[in-house]
Amino acid sequence: MDCPKCGQWNPDDKRVCWRCDAELPRPVEKKVKKPTLFLGMPVWSWVLIVLMVVILFAGQCLGPVLLNRGG
Repeated sequence: MDCPKCGQWNPDDKRVCWRCDAELPRPVEKKVKKPTLFLGMPVWSWVLIVLMVVILFAGQCLGPVLLNRGG
């Protein structure tokens, strides 16, 4: 982090500039975004499960029709 007064670089854990003793602004902490949960699982996992089930049933139901074995 650069000192706003003298422009000298300072490590992020310092509160005052080592060169001019000016108070340094505190670094802004980034907020960690929590994933959206549905019944205890992330939404993307539910989408994946539903997609797999749809593909499974589509293969069972449409497979014989597409291979001309269905009647």
